[in-house]
Amino acid sequence: MIRKPLRFFLLAIAALLLLLVLGGLMLYQATRYVPDFYEQALEVNPQQQAAAGDELERQVLELHNEIQDAGRWQAVFDEDQINGWLASDLKEKFSDSLPAGVSAPRVAIDPDSVQFACQYQDPRIETVVSLTLSLAVNRQSNEVAITVQNVRAGLLPLPLKDLLDEVAAAARRAELDLRWAQSDGAPVALLRVPAEIPSLEVEGFQLDEIALGEGEIRLMGQTAGQR
Repeated sequence: MIRKPLRFFLLAIAALLLLLVLGGLMLYQATRYVPDFYEQALEVNPQQQAAAGDELERQVLELHNEIQDAGRWQAVFDEDQINGWLASDLKEKFSDSLPAGVSAPRVAIDPDSVQFACQYQDPRIETVVSLTLSLAVNRQSNEVAITVQNVRAGLLPLPLKDLLDEVAAAARRAELDLRWAQSDGAPVALLRVPAEIPSLEVEGFQLDEIALGEGEIRLMGQTAGQR
């Protein structure tokens, strides 16, 4: 017969092991959470995605032509077009643009923020990483301020340092003028928009406003025209 002290000790160990198992299962389930908008975006059939991606590229071409002339310009892109392009064109045309382990990025846009999600996989974990961003424009410096409100793996909050370092490295590879600041404790990416765009032979390029709506993003600005 097991003595009472030993029995109590064995029961305590069993209870601790049970808590560890339950905690591990809860953490696993938390990492498997998928945001509703992301799940819905992945369900769109490939034909619709390709058509929406083509429409986005058509509108980008129209914007390219519009900014060749001096004066004001604007462009509106909806989340279906953006997601269609991400699904059907990103990997084919910019295969090295995504970090290792990242695939199937999608966005959702509302009047307050842009939500972004993607699949992430490495030898230790397979999950959906999501983040919420807010956007603003500083006309004086011609900078876009991108505030990172939160980052999660499933339901679990993630430390931001690795993400910020990866974004900074990607910006350097793309030769983008990006620096990090903080606002109320939240990291803010300050992306300077060049006033002259040699590849487009455009000068005096000014981004005046980024306006978010339900399912769409509107860009407004002006240019001095071609050099």
